[in-house]
Amino acid sequence: MSFVDSQSTQKQTDIKRLEPSAASLSSIRFFIPFAMVYRRKIIGACVALLMVSGAMLSMGQGLGYLVDKGLGAGDPAILDRAVVVTIMIAALLAIGSYLRAVLVNQVGESIVADIKRTLFAHMVHLHLGWFETARVGDLLSRMNTDTTIMREVLTSSLSGAIRNVMVLVGGLVLLILASPKMSMVVAVVVPLVVVPVIYMARRLREASRLAQEKVGDLSVSAEESLSSMRLIHAFGQETTQKRHFAGRVDEALKASLRSVHLRGILSGIIIFLVFCGIAIILWIGGQDLMAGTITAGDLSAFIFYSFLIASATGGLSELAGGLQRAAGAADRVSSLLQTQSELIEAENPAPLPNPEAINVSLTNLNFSYPARADVPALHDINLHITAGERVALVGPSGAGKSTLFHLLLRFYEPDSGEIRFNHVPSQALSLHSLRSAIGLVPQEPALFSASLFENIAFGMPEARLEDVRLAAQKAEILPFIEGLPEGFDSFVGEKGIRLSGGQKQRIAIARVILRNPHLLLLDEATSALDSVSEAAVQRALTNLMQGRTSLVIAHRLSTIIDADRILLMDNGQLVGQGTHDDLLTNSPLYRELALHQFG
Repeated sequence: MSFVDSQSTQKQTDIKRLEPSAASLSSIRFFIPFAMVYRRKIIGACVALLMVSGAMLSMGQGLGYLVDKGLGAGDPAILDRAVVVTIMIAALLAIGSYLRAVLVNQVGESIVADIKRTLFAHMVHLHLGWFETARVGDLLSRMNTDTTIMREVLTSSLSGAIRNVMVLVGGLVLLILASPKMSMVVAVVVPLVVVPVIYMARRLREASRLAQEKVGDLSVSAEESLSSMRLIHAFGQETTQKRHFAGRVDEALKASLRSVHLRGILSGIIIFLVFCGIAIILWIGGQDLMAGTITAGDLSAFIFYSFLIASATGGLSELAGGLQRAAGAADRVSSLLQTQSELIEAENPAPLPNPEAINVSLTNLNFSYPARADVPALHDINLHITAGERVALVGPSGAGKSTLFHLLLRFYEPDSGEIRFNHVPSQALSLHSLRSAIGLVPQEPALFSASLFENIAFGMPEARLEDVRLAAQKAEILPFIEGLPEGFDSFVGEKGIRLSGGQKQRIAIARVILRNPHLLLLDEATSALDSVSEAAVQRALTNLMQGRTSLVIAHRLSTIIDADRILLMDNGQLVGQGTHDDLLTNSPLYRELALHQFG
């Protein structure tokens, strides 16, 4: 299977995994709590909509009165009064339109802002296993593209739909009250309009959701390519990436055009049926006028209401597509919000006792990553680390060393077995108290698009400049920072792109030094440093590890020869432990690793 095919397969799996699990109506109901926060403004907007609809409907009655009493009777006074009343109605219509636009837009923008905040807060607390298969580009598409669609509907389409419904219902009622014959036409036309709307709306909803998923795929492709631009240029794959991205664009365009095609069909059917009904209404009205059973004013009102109804129905047909797109977006957003984290804190979590001296115990520990549940990452691990002990983890790549760190940080729950900190099970501890006592320096440090100060103080946002400066000094990064024109205020670029690998590593080390944790997890903390910087940082780490429980993952055996104990791992199992000399004597695997490095 090619790389592109495997990507496509993974994306299909991810889409199915994030498919809406609830009915569309349930998804829409899910957002009612967001709207209830602004119920006063919503009530005000409804009042404004009533003002607008009532003003528009009253114009038909005024037109009939003007034709019969003013123009027909030739009374200038009635004509003058009719013009004044028309101006008053127009003023009422303008005021109502202003209030509707302001209130509806305020409510729509506020609701979407609340949804974005809720979405981000929800994703931040999801377990890391979920992010193994979720795609960042698709998540960003849900947060930005889908919420934008919902905002457009909430701020314009929905209020327009409500107004058109009011005008349509009011116009039909006035027509029926004026002439019972019209009710027969309405009774025939309305079902003819509603049936295709219901049928087409279902297909349109599916097409809209597919189009939005393709937009998510497009966002994923763009995000992956832009974040890997150096690799693309290094391997000369610009043309290949352009071709792949163009294919994603074509897929998104095809799905969007299908949605547009269905909206066009729906709009055409509705407009045709509505105007056919209006033609019949005008024909009946004309027959009654010639027979003398109605007046010219009544016929004028009929014509006005007929075109008002046609306009409202045409507007509804256009809005139907937008509402279906919003419903599809609501499905995608609500399915994300309904995703539950598998990492659940205890109802009454306990704080970490005596965090200044941490000992760790692992008993019969087994774990497999959710994305590869059939492959054990850790198998039957039994281990006890005493407070203040310096323990090194060595072994081939994929042996499970970083996975052990992930479980200690409780990024994942073990499949079986138990982890205890100071004799307390990890599931019984507060996540905050546990993680605040641990300092992690990962193999690939993560930096944010912010200043050097903010990146170092990430774990302690309240830190003073003096403390941050001292941490940078201990991490051997201070001379570099002070050599920059803006010092600690220097911007590091997206993901720290303006820094070298060694500089990013030392920023991550300074971040941990500032936090002053009592359990250190160092995952190849000096792997990206040159020999001079490595020696300096190694001294800083040695000083930092004094009196603290420390676990160090290292591929360079020279950096961990003096560890209190070395744990040898292979294929997710603990296959040996002891000092450097002990393992050289008793472990063929360790001797092989040492042979490759020391010769």
